[in-house]
Amino acid sequence: MKRKLLPLLLILALLLSGCATTKSSNGNPDTLSDATAALQTEMDEIQTMLEEIGTSVGKSPAGDEKAYSLMNKQLNSKTYFFDILVCDADSNVTQVATKMDSPFIGLNLKSINRHPELFVDTPAMVIKPHTSTDDTPYLYASVPIKNGGWVIAYIDPYSFGAELSKLTIGQNLDLGVIDTNGTNVYTSNMTEIGKNILTDPIYSSFVELQTLIKNKMIPNAQGEGTYTYNAVGTNDPVQKQVKWDTVSAFGSDLRIYVNSEPGTGEPTTSKGDLRQFTDEELSWLDTASTFIYSEFTTLENLTKAAVTAYQQSGENSDAFSSALAAIAKESPIAKNVAFVNNQNLITNAYPTYFKGISFDLYDKNIPAISQQKQPFITDLTFADHQSPSMQLLAFVTPVEKDGQIAGYIVTQVRLYDFAAYLTNLESIGKDVNFMLTNNDGTILYDGDLTEIGMNTFEDDLYAEGTLSDYIHNEYKPNREGQSQYEFYGAGMTEIIPKRVVWKTMTFMWNDFKLSMNSEWKPVE
Repeated sequence: MKRKLLPLLLILALLLSGCATTKSSNGNPDTLSDATAALQTEMDEIQTMLEEIGTSVGKSPAGDEKAYSLMNKQLNSKTYFFDILVCDADSNVTQVATKMDSPFIGLNLKSINRHPELFVDTPAMVIKPHTSTDDTPYLYASVPIKNGGWVIAYIDPYSFGAELSKLTIGQNLDLGVIDTNGTNVYTSNMTEIGKNILTDPIYSSFVELQTLIKNKMIPNAQGEGTYTYNAVGTNDPVQKQVKWDTVSAFGSDLRIYVNSEPGTGEPTTSKGDLRQFTDEELSWLDTASTFIYSEFTTLENLTKAAVTAYQQSGENSDAFSSALAAIAKESPIAKNVAFVNNQNLITNAYPTYFKGISFDLYDKNIPAISQQKQPFITDLTFADHQSPSMQLLAFVTPVEKDGQIAGYIVTQVRLYDFAAYLTNLESIGKDVNFMLTNNDGTILYDGDLTEIGMNTFEDDLYAEGTLSDYIHNEYKPNREGQSQYEFYGAGMTEIIPKRVVWKTMTFMWNDFKLSMNSEWKPVE
């Protein structure tokens, strides 16, 4: 959803530290130059920060309060930081930036981490690949500590890339980052983060793209080129122009690029009433609704199976543990699953290292939430900054045995993981954008990544003009309908009308609103 608001101009100021706004609304070189400078600044700052942490707290006693305080301050200095850990020469965690009594203290990272290249004598950076459906991709950065050990930062690539993508606001450009192995560090289609363009089967039909990356982008630090592919569903050829540059990061190189479609026209600015949706276009909303509903039905059924496993086999059984793991492994949106007993203690979980944590840390009363049957949004880490990378949409399911509630299954859906899954909606329809909000107005998905996690009912960005009128007078009180609103188009100098249709979906005991909007030429 776009908004007709002057504060959009301010978004461009909220870029990565030291980042300048673009100099031209259609100049690839300017956008690429700005993005390259911004990314290089960030990578340098991250490495310096981790080195300073290693010097300051590398030899502090495990769980030291002063070390925690310093690291938590650094964690909150970047919205895309998910966590920061310090480990000793044997890879045992000694300090965590999130919580002093975290079960991560003492955890051996080599026992669970798939990236042995982090534990070397030089700075390193890797992107976690998608190897199973329950994976969440992270960018890992590490620096060695003198006399042994490492400082490791967990960086959320969704938040990291969303900040960079603000540089392309108002332009017909897409911005991304790959490493020199061809793996996506960031791309606007979030389901592709962590996938290797040269080897992953989803790119098998993109031969020209693979050739460009292999023969030009990887060998050359800067350059430009073109590639063509057939659009999904139409087989119409689409040509892309690509220009790239290089950023040095932790001793290796990252290729940052912008691509565009030649001849892309500007949005219409004609005056007049927008035409109505056709029957075929309205069916796209139903198709999207079915797509989302199917996933939540799967999640609900997996949760019911876990309840049955508890009732039949008990809290500590392998059957119950396997059923909890199946929720995360078989659902692309549920990443963490916990069983919370009546004392608010997590006694079984997937991943298993969450066992033993008190759910009091989330400052949530699970029994009360269960009675209300409402999902709650909470922070996944204990960083102070607000970011969708830190936010969970959590569903609570009571588990009954012998007529009594024995505990609760808490299924946690990270907002950006959910948004990554819903990027599949882009293949539905033509020239449309989908948005999904929960019952309190929080945006769970929007084609504009910068809006995920915002609240359409409360955020100032949605508080003016025809957009505000539509949200509060039509969208919020009505379960379904059609309307239109306006926003500023490319360059934020011309008003663009937008047609919108929405419906309410109910699953997991909750209402969610799905809307579809599009820019069309007004009726002649």
